[in-house]
Amino acid sequence: MNSSIVRIFCMVFVGSTLLLPLPGVHAQQKPAPSLTGIDTEREESSEDEDSVEEVDEPESSEEPAEGEPAEESEESDGSEEETGGKTENSSKKSGESEKNRVYSLGELLKLAGENAAVIEEHKAKIRSAEWQDYRARRAWTPQIELNTLIAPVPADADPSRIQNNIDEILSFNIGPFIRQTVRVMMPIYTFGRIATAKELAELGVDVAKLQAEQARQEHFFLVKQAYYGRQLSQEFAKLLQEGDKLVKENLERMEDEADFGDADFKTADLRRLQIFNAELDTRMLDNQRLGDLTVAAINYLSGVDGEYRVERLDVDGELLELDTLERYWELALQHRPEIVQLNRAVQARELALRLEKRGYYPNIFLAADFGVGWSTEDVALQRVCRKMPDGSCVNDETLFTRPYANPFDSLTVGIALGMNWKLDFFGTHGKVQTAHAQFDETQAQRERAMGALKLEVTKKHREAVDNLKRIEIQQRAMSAARSWRNQFGAKLQVGRGQDMKDAIDPLKAYYEARVVYLEARHNYLVSRAALARSIGLLSIDDLEISTKKNNEQNGTKE
Repeated sequence: MNSSIVRIFCMVFVGSTLLLPLPGVHAQQKPAPSLTGIDTEREESSEDEDSVEEVDEPESSEEPAEGEPAEESEESDGSEEETGGKTENSSKKSGESEKNRVYSLGELLKLAGENAAVIEEHKAKIRSAEWQDYRARRAWTPQIELNTLIAPVPADADPSRIQNNIDEILSFNIGPFIRQTVRVMMPIYTFGRIATAKELAELGVDVAKLQAEQARQEHFFLVKQAYYGRQLSQEFAKLLQEGDKLVKENLERMEDEADFGDADFKTADLRRLQIFNAELDTRMLDNQRLGDLTVAAINYLSGVDGEYRVERLDVDGELLELDTLERYWELALQHRPEIVQLNRAVQARELALRLEKRGYYPNIFLAADFGVGWSTEDVALQRVCRKMPDGSCVNDETLFTRPYANPFDSLTVGIALGMNWKLDFFGTHGKVQTAHAQFDETQAQRERAMGALKLEVTKKHREAVDNLKRIEIQQRAMSAARSWRNQFGAKLQVGRGQDMKDAIDPLKAYYEARVVYLEARHNYLVSRAALARSIGLLSIDDLEISTKKNNEQNGTKE
């Protein structure tokens, strides 16, 4: 949620609760009504669930000081009634276990890893790269080429008498001819082409896995953002529900007293409360929108359906410290997928340059040929010339014999060592220089990207450090505002004729500090998640716990 919006509805909420200690109203307050009496069904469901959280897990920061104002005890009484209302509602909703389901961050991340379409997409890309690697590793195996030929041939085919062949074909005196050839080629030496292709394929698998890890980290970061946003929405809902209960109770009482002519307050105070009530309803609507959007994001990212809640924001728990920027940058160099991808890209360009240089050299291969032919038809008889001493032929018109070789019935076998060489020196030289320029370009891109990534890690680290300091600052501000509020409550028990401004400022300061403190806790969690993503880890909690233990051990030894 935008910080300016948070502060706006915080001020509205603060003002809406100020009628609680008004002179003439405080002494006549009724017990806080049960939350089951709220009009809209949406507000009933949301307030019922959060009221149980408020009763079961009281905030340690709200310990009443000496001289605490009487309204806080009345709020406690109201909470007991809310608990009773919740118990009654729980009996009605005992079958709706999914609605009361509370998800932890770990559960949602696990579901996101199992159901995310983007992760399945990258798994498919990894399989594709692995099959490319499979092909490259087996490039040395023999390649077999088979050709099968089926054709019609004329009976008594005679290449010396084409007219007779045409006559046979036109009279459909033809038969089938089948020719089957097999060629086996196996690379013997390729001047490093196969080895380079294998290295490129291995890099392709690595890059696909790095891209999948990058997508997973980005997806999990979005889940964390939605989760922390939902936590913040739940905490804001508690504050808004408390203010809504108090405002509506006092507004109803003041309107009744004004109708019966028993009012001992100014009309301006009533109008102010009515305006605050309308603005408070608007802020509740804004927070409901925030809650609905974060739930929708969680549903989309994690594949969760139905109504549920997430664990409460730990507003008083111990915060893990941060390590140094240098330590995080060292981790980023090892784990950030983009950095590893840049290194792989430079290696790939270098291998591509090496592969293009191999174009100057031939491919040496071993080949084996096998062929067989067969037909139902035979070739025509061939004329025989009986030569005389003077070189003339005798009876050449009547002498015929079968040819010594029938091309329709054949069997061929051959083994050879060959060399395939494409002599295109200018084209090859151009390809080599292009690959060299691309290699230089990728190196420059890596240097530029490394600087940008270091700037990103520095920025995320600084944001986390600042948010951690803000928590301490806002905690001090909230403590001071609470003491001011408690001091005002003690004075209120003495007399009732105080200025309205004296009633507004302390409560306004306290609730405003409370909202800003909650926002600071939320921002710190988000900034830690962003820092973890910037260094290529899913979480830095384990790192901080390990660092803390080492520091404690070193301190003990010293």
